[in-house]
Amino acid sequence: MKKLTFLILVFAVSFAFSADLGLYQAGPTVGLIMPEDPFEMGFQIGAKANIGTVFEDKVGLFPVVNYWASSYEDYDDSKLSNFKIGVDGHYDLSETFDGLYAGAGVAINIVSTEFTVKYAGYQNSYDDSDTEFGISVLVGYNLILSEKPVFVEAKFDIIDELNTFGIKAGMFFDLNK
Repeated sequence: MKKLTFLILVFAVSFAFSADLGLYQAGPTVGLIMPEDPFEMGFQIGAKANIGTVFEDKVGLFPVVNYWASSYEDYDDSKLSNFKIGVDGHYDLSETFDGLYAGAGVAINIVSTEFTVKYAGYQNSYDDSDTEFGISVLVGYNLILSEKPVFVEAKFDIIDELNTFGIKAGMFFDLNK
């Protein structure tokens, strides 16, 4: 895992020096998250930025920050949450279908688990937090609503022992004007 992280870091730094990168757009995101069983569907919020393109303007780089929370099906007082910081790469598929993109991403995830067990009048609370490396695959669609760039995206995140599927929408605000 350390070798993969190092290779990704070298890859990202080399492109940062060879591309015309900057902060072009940023905006909020909202959506639903569906962790694996036994977790319930939850809500996610976050932010996404457009920092430019590489590979002949075919791959866009998008830093992301995201938070989501869910609960266990079998416990009333339970919570599973994740705070994620990462970067996604979007490959532009507009030549095939206007506005369509596909991509992948890497992220650092801070996964927290909290739950309370009640039995025969006794109560125990558990709290745990781990920092995990994650990768994701995604597909999305860009469109314009009221002259604002909007996107809808489906993403599958693979985190150590926790996979999630999420659907989110967001709006970009131009920052380079």
